[in-house]
Amino acid sequence: MKLLLLFINILLFISLSENSILGATCGIQTVPKHHHRVRRIIGGIDAQPGSWPWVVNIQMPTKNGYVTVCGGTILDNLWVLTAAHCLYKLQSYTNLARIVLGANRASELGPDTQIRAIEEFIRHEHFEYETKKNDIALIRLNKPIEFNDYIQPGCLPPQSSNVSEMDDCHIVGWGVLQEEHYTLPSKTLKEARVEIINGKLCNDSNWYNGTIYDYNICAGYEQGGSDICQGDSGGPLMCKKERAALYYVFGVVSWGGICGKWHQNGVYTSVQHFEQWILNKINSSQDTTDDNKEETSEETTKSHNKDTESKLAKINDILSDENTEYKTNRRKSVLKIRAARGKFNNMETSSRKITTGTMQQENTHSGWLASHAPSQLVFQVKAYILLIACLVLMFLCL
Repeated sequence: MKLLLLFINILLFISLSENSILGATCGIQTVPKHHHRVRRIIGGIDAQPGSWPWVVNIQMPTKNGYVTVCGGTILDNLWVLTAAHCLYKLQSYTNLARIVLGANRASELGPDTQIRAIEEFIRHEHFEYETKKNDIALIRLNKPIEFNDYIQPGCLPPQSSNVSEMDDCHIVGWGVLQEEHYTLPSKTLKEARVEIINGKLCNDSNWYNGTIYDYNICAGYEQGGSDICQGDSGGPLMCKKERAALYYVFGVVSWGGICGKWHQNGVYTSVQHFEQWILNKINSSQDTTDDNKEETSEETTKSHNKDTESKLAKINDILSDENTEYKTNRRKSVLKIRAARGKFNNMETSSRKITTGTMQQENTHSGWLASHAPSQLVFQVKAYILLIACLVLMFLCL
């Protein structure tokens, strides 16, 4: 009987894990993983190698070497899910980007790491850069991935699952660790646990004030804490039930306020909302990758070696402009939240004045009662003594 139950559990586990685009096993953490309950990803803990095998690092070349610009999620052996705003201002240079798979340290690639180029970058047709509306995209790789213990596909969530019911959610990324000092992206993959925040609460007037839509997910902590930051864009929000085996990719890192601060949590694009779009794009795209095309691409790269320096300089300028834009937007967020807090504090002060006035009247009235009814205090003391005596007696009888 025990063997039968074990066999049924194994079949259920396998059937639940077959939810990648190709129907292959997905969402399996093949390397042993110990979860850490941490409150911050900024300056937080390192993820163990292989603990999140479906996460990829998207890098661009600069004069000082490759740098992390975004994250992504492996869907199958040829497709990666990311955010539409990733590489948006570098569209002319996506052929120079590299997709790093199976890495833990972004700059020190081990023997299990694989590198691919971008064959095609498909943004949502109605993506808006300023508002981050429909912030979702697909990357078709130049050649198939060879799966191993450190490289596995992630699972898309079933339409029947409700992200608000998930009680074990994690975020990961190579983003900056201290936004205040605008440090470089982390060299090591970071992880943190977050909570799903109710959309209506997240849309409150002293929060994101109506800018959260049905295609968004809010995650983090109301008072600040674990959060995504610059460089984490495109990476996954992964959730499951506490006792479940598989993580599902419910969200794609899209935008947020001041990293890790009060009412400034990360906002994610809902994968469930765009799941049909993802499937349609993958099914309609023909695989035109072959050895001849790869060789032609290499020859083309060699013939343009003279332009490499000018291209790297241009990429440096674009990334520098993006950092400046990022800082400016964050300053605007700071001013906005300070204004909201000031308004809240003024309302609170006014409320205190009204409450104080009422309390003074109550204190005057209660003082009159206390001075004219000393017997009430004596009665209360006697009642407490009697109660304690009854409890002691009940304990002795037991």
